[in-house]
Amino acid sequence: MYIAILPAIGIVSHILICNMRKNMLSHRVIIYCMMAIGFLSYMVWGHHMFLSGMNPFSALVFSFPTLMITIPATIMTLIWLGSLYGSNLRINSASLFCLGFISMFVSGGISGFFLAQPSIDIYLHATYFVVGHFHMVMGVAAIMGVFAGTYFWFPKMTGRMMNETLGRWHFFLTLIGTYAIFMPFHYLGLAGNVRRYSAFQDDFLVPLIPVHKFITYAALFTGAAQLIFIANLAYSRFKGPQASANPWECTSLEWSTPSSPPPFDNFGGQHPVVHHDPYQYGVKSSTGDYVMQTSPEPGAAS
Repeated sequence: MYIAILPAIGIVSHILICNMRKNMLSHRVIIYCMMAIGFLSYMVWGHHMFLSGMNPFSALVFSFPTLMITIPATIMTLIWLGSLYGSNLRINSASLFCLGFISMFVSGGISGFFLAQPSIDIYLHATYFVVGHFHMVMGVAAIMGVFAGTYFWFPKMTGRMMNETLGRWHFFLTLIGTYAIFMPFHYLGLAGNVRRYSAFQDDFLVPLIPVHKFITYAALFTGAAQLIFIANLAYSRFKGPQASANPWECTSLEWSTPSSPPPFDNFGGQHPVVHHDPYQYGVKSSTGDYVMQTSPEPGAAS
């Protein structure tokens, strides 16, 4: 299941580099960490079966890679935060959703430490704690990566810009709403609220019903906030301002072709000649503080 988050990690890393106007501390390390997560994700499936009656020694074997997979995830998070420190981050809808991704990735990921321990997971496994953890990391964080990519590449796909004001409203309402939904799930799990129940009639669960009501209202609120995105998407597709070929001043190859690209050959029959890696920011050039991959101008050291 961990590989579900990998596309969002790549999207967020790419968009952050463009909006920070400088390279990551090491984007190569991020790539290696993504490979490590992909490899370890094939070795952790047993943590879903700690309560199945498996041999306790087998549970320990699966617990070890489950804890190990947090190491590359932590390294990536530290690289993101360290790179953001001191950067001149451009605030737009895409970069805000990238920050929201990091926030959800960290908040939901921390609870994974508890679930990776068989002795603790015995209590938490069938509760709402697992629901909150899984949805924050694999659900909301991944979706925020998709939103970031949509706002970022929409001009390239359609030739038009999305509305930034609506985009920011969409981000803040979504961020607040998703935290209001899934953080209380952790509290319900710690209180022993089991999942997959259609009604809570047990005496010890009745006091938790107001929390469920709050979550329901938050879910309806967050769902309604997505109508802002749908309206923005539909309106901008036909009425949005015309986008230039490179509205974000990005360096990668897709921004060297018109917005939107030709329908049958993305580069209009003239295949680009690559002179640099895709992250040439913070350098003086004829275009400002960046050098396109297709430009023969000197760039930063690779």
